[in-house]
Amino acid sequence: MTFLVGDIGGTNTRLALADASGVRKDSVMRAANDDYDSFDAVLAAYLTQTNPGDLAGVCIAIAGPVHSGQGELTNRDWFLSVESLRTQTGAPHAELINDLSALGYALARISTDPVCGTKHEPTNGQALVVGMGTGFNVSPTRRNARGGLTAMEAELGHAELPYSVGKLLRDELGEGAEVFATYEDCFCGRGLERLHQVVSGQRLGGKDIVDGFANGCTDASRTVRLFARALGRLTQSMILQYMPRNGVAFAGSASRGVLASAALSDFMDALTRDAHDILDPTHIPISLITDDTAALEGCLQYLEQTS
Repeated sequence: MTFLVGDIGGTNTRLALADASGVRKDSVMRAANDDYDSFDAVLAAYLTQTNPGDLAGVCIAIAGPVHSGQGELTNRDWFLSVESLRTQTGAPHAELINDLSALGYALARISTDPVCGTKHEPTNGQALVVGMGTGFNVSPTRRNARGGLTAMEAELGHAELPYSVGKLLRDELGEGAEVFATYEDCFCGRGLERLHQVVSGQRLGGKDIVDGFANGCTDASRTVRLFARALGRLTQSMILQYMPRNGVAFAGSASRGVLASAALSDFMDALTRDAHDILDPTHIPISLITDDTAALEGCLQYLEQTS
């Protein structure tokens, strides 16, 4: 059986064909969303390019909330529905899920890159995926008795920051911290850029900031280390909220840029400082999702679990 899987982010869309063995890497198409008026146009181009024949199912993950088989991107006026997916692809089975939920389901199929922390038994089957790319969101997951996963939807990026994170930013930035009200205001690529502008008065892209930190730039160093400390505080809070004894897996360019850098020590210091005695943060494995097709694998996992 052949499936079509897709992942629509705030900036790019990925589509691919998949079967029981996984996503066919040679079938992956990456499209810049700005080049298309709608997702229907992206999908039409892909179907013309690949001519996949009969599809057993289609699952698309989107960067936005999904309800009753319909969804709309948070940062783009694209609307999708399972009905339109069935009509356009001819597939009898169509699913629409949140993109972070897709990464949650992907944990059943992919390996993550360890960063820090150690898993201690007994675990509770719960994990947390944290996405920091164009935006911010999470998906709590739990393994079920049949060996599959349940990955829950959230829109945490639009919630107010925890007090501990806000206090850290206010202590460091004074009135400049007022622009950081929600998770997404700070913890994403654009949040890193906004933080650097408050710190230095300069506007730089996220990659330039991370590269500047690696090359010893004073302002970039202050930005990235403050970002890492704030992320450590945030992760400490999320560990208590979600109790992910199986681990926290970070995804997205902002996650990789900070947690794979020398700022990891700042993250760890803030994560473990004044930790609550209910759960030792060092007993929670922290890892990175680096597989570029992880969300597509998650869509395939969801199709297999719902077929």
